[in-house]
Amino acid sequence: MARFLAAHTLPGYNEEKFMAMSKQMETVIPKGLSWKLTYCAFDHNKYFCEWDAPSKEALEQSFKQNNFPFDAIYPVKQFNVSKKAFEV
Repeated sequence: MARFLAAHTLPGYNEEKFMAMSKQMETVIPKGLSWKLTYCAFDHNKYFCEWDAPSKEALEQSFKQNNFPFDAIYPVKQFNVSKKAFEV
């Protein structure tokens, strides 16, 4: 499974609205995709979500099917600073 970082611009979201959206997402995420975590910059309307997915296209398709806006999706590797190593 590959790891991806999805960037989103979502004006008007606060912690409550984001929590409600996250509960809805649980019901529409297709099998084979896994939402790991999100960094939220509420003051800037920016959200950076880590996903495991078989491909970038699979993640794009899921966002489009669920009318969930995204700015970009990047394939990424995680670098562990304390171990000075990339992790899978």
